[in-house]
Amino acid sequence: MLYNFISVNTTWNREKVVELMKEIECEVVFLDLPEHFEAYIVNGIIPPQDFGYSQDLRACEPIVRFCWENGIPIYCYIETKLSKELVDIQMEIARLILKTKLKKKIDVEEWKRVIMRDIELRNSSDEYTEMKIRENAKKENVCLNLSRQLENELGDLGVKRIVLYEFRRPIDKLYELASREMNGEEVSDEYWLEAIERHIAFVDTVIEMGYEEACKLLWI
Repeated sequence: MLYNFISVNTTWNREKVVELMKEIECEVVFLDLPEHFEAYIVNGIIPPQDFGYSQDLRACEPIVRFCWENGIPIYCYIETKLSKELVDIQMEIARLILKTKLKKKIDVEEWKRVIMRDIELRNSSDEYTEMKIRENAKKENVCLNLSRQLENELGDLGVKRIVLYEFRRPIDKLYELASREMNGEEVSDEYWLEAIERHIAFVDTVIEMGYEEACKLLWI
């Protein structure tokens, strides 16, 4: 069985994962972290704060420590090359936020290109992720945030999707709009503009109260 926990990258949400893991005779865990973190984790070390993944590391620490205490092996399924490209995407989005604030004008097409590129990169890694899970899976497995497509591909292992967070942050809306367009649907620029403005407001809230608290607010 493969338990796929849909979880936001906050400590309080990952603590919910740990509580549920205690009820499962889990034999292996697959985290949505860069693959090069594995060498640290297997040696009982929290990886150094990696630019672009510092929040993800903090969030996953309860799971990592639980696995260490119980001798459960951990695998990180994001390829190192892909993880670096995803950090570049984060930097591009940060640049777009700054550009928007300075010019007080939103370039919708530029936002679309960056977000669609992110989706394409993530989709391109599905085959590798599937192979890594198949090679290391045991009878009872825990994964974080596998896509629907990967759930389908791994269906023969027996997949149970457990949603621990409703992804309604403005950035999630932006990715939803991009996915709809990539699937051939026409999406009005008005929807894009509203979601972009709300994402910028979310970032301002993160600066004010911190990411973990901002994720507790109802944005959409």
